[in-house]
Amino acid sequence: MDLGSFSTGLVTALMFVALITKFYIPAYLKEKAKNLATKEDISEITEAIEKVRSQYNEKLQELIYQNNVQLEGLKALNQLRVVAPERRLQAHQEAFALWRKMLSNLHSNERVNVVMECQDWYNQNCLYLSAKSREAFSVAYGALAIHNDLLQDRTQPESVKRNYLEITNAGSIIVQSVELPALSADVRYAVKKDGGDIAVVEPEKDT
Repeated sequence: MDLGSFSTGLVTALMFVALITKFYIPAYLKEKAKNLATKEDISEITEAIEKVRSQYNEKLQELIYQNNVQLEGLKALNQLRVVAPERRLQAHQEAFALWRKMLSNLHSNERVNVVMECQDWYNQNCLYLSAKSREAFSVAYGALAIHNDLLQDRTQPESVKRNYLEITNAGSIIVQSVELPALSADVRYAVKKDGGDIAVVEPEKDT
């Protein structure tokens, strides 16, 4: 190979390398960098999606738990609404019977036992009583507990009177708490008017 041919080949090779260096390699590196950036972006996006999904699942589970708690509370409340009226009526009846027992033993040697019986019953049933009945009943058996001591202390007649009234007044408060409406209040009549219409009317009240 002569020097001219070698020079020509060298120049051609150098030009080829220059073209590759100028155009192909930068384009390749740019595309490579783009692909790498795309993978990194996808990784970040995937991580963000998983994070949001995890937070959503946690929130969903929390809402499900709260909903279940509310449902259980409503269920218990509905059961209480069904049971409570009858049970409360029974509790007031029992309180009234114990109140009568207080009066019967106002001056007997059994009054201490009656007080203890009333207190034990109250601890088990007070929540079924109305607020006024609850207070009146507890005050009544408390008054019974000290009534004999007040009687022996003849220097406080007004205290004896007030204490006695606290016992006797409890009965009417218990009765008023569960007083049922008269049967006539629930009676209605269906009558046919002249025009053929049906109307529901209440019975005439006594004047």
